[in-house]
Amino acid sequence: MEVQPLLDAIAAAKARQHPVRAFCEAGLFAMADPAGLEQALSHLVQNAIDASEPDVPVVLRAVESGGDVAIEVVDRGAGMSAEFVRTRLFQPFASTKEQGFGVGAFEAKSLVDAMGGRLEVESRAGDGTRFTLFLPGAESRAPFAIERKRA
Repeated sequence: MEVQPLLDAIAAAKARQHPVRAFCEAGLFAMADPAGLEQALSHLVQNAIDASEPDVPVVLRAVESGGDVAIEVVDRGAGMSAEFVRTRLFQPFASTKEQGFGVGAFEAKSLVDAMGGRLEVESRAGDGTRFTLFLPGAESRAPFAIERKRA
């Protein structure tokens, strides 16, 4: 799937709520389920918006990285402690937000894992957070095949 139209659509959808800036290298294609990637990125962008001051944009950036597509979601918000990132971030129902449900990062990671990708995070309390989602790159518009297995 082509990455840029998805990033642009997410930025546009959030524009009324908060400024989101999308940047993408031209011609980037990822082997990804479009609906799953949209859902994962939407969770991460919403978390970034919730952590950010109203006038500080969230940045969505996609680049080629060693054959993979790296998609970053960057905020300059409150950040998270190393302890929280290490022990609780990707656990369901763990949140740094008073009104948070703690499922966004957990679900985003699950979706990315299911697509054969990985999700990394860099955060420092008081200095913001960068989530980087890595997905296998694709040569063109080749369809993403989802393998279904019976349990």
